[in-house]
Amino acid sequence: MALVFSSGSAASGPRSASKILNAARDVLSAQGYPALTIEGVAAAAGVGKTTIYRWWPSKEALVADALAEIFRADEIPDLGDTHAELRQAVDMTIDNYTNEDMATALPALAASLLPHPELMTRFRETFLHRKRENIAAALHRGIQRGDLPDGLDTDLVQDIWAGTILYRRLMTGSSLDTDLAEHLVQLTTKAPPLLPHRESPRTSR
Repeated sequence: MALVFSSGSAASGPRSASKILNAARDVLSAQGYPALTIEGVAAAAGVGKTTIYRWWPSKEALVADALAEIFRADEIPDLGDTHAELRQAVDMTIDNYTNEDMATALPALAASLLPHPELMTRFRETFLHRKRENIAAALHRGIQRGDLPDGLDTDLVQDIWAGTILYRRLMTGSSLDTDLAEHLVQLTTKAPPLLPHRESPRTSR
């Protein structure tokens, strides 16, 4: 088990790691991120809080490892079919945010990690970079096949996908279903080129 946010050795962990991480997710589901405490997780796991603090220096680090275990960042296989590959990418993103713990806790966790640059860097590497790199690889294959425009901004595409899914999950409550997945794929495959963002020139007064 890789404990990405643990302060202990990456090659090992407490014998009760699985129990602690499962307890953290249970407490997260029952109480929400703001109310979760190390003491509460320790009680749910049946361990002393010193055991948790020996491996995770903070609530943020513990929750990050608990969520990292269930966060999907799969490689998208080369299927020779751009549409099918992009559907896998969108479906994976939807799967991550239909998980209630992930959808509600991840934004709160990211905000709480902002004052901690080292943990924030690890957070981005765990929850963003690998997933985005894997999806970008699928988008670039589509460009090479001629199915997607040369000027496609792969970062913007992923921002649109994740932003739409997370906004619907947290704000509007709209359905995250196969229709949405299909629409997001078609938005990419049938839209004009999405070019890199450029700042508008300042207007003179």
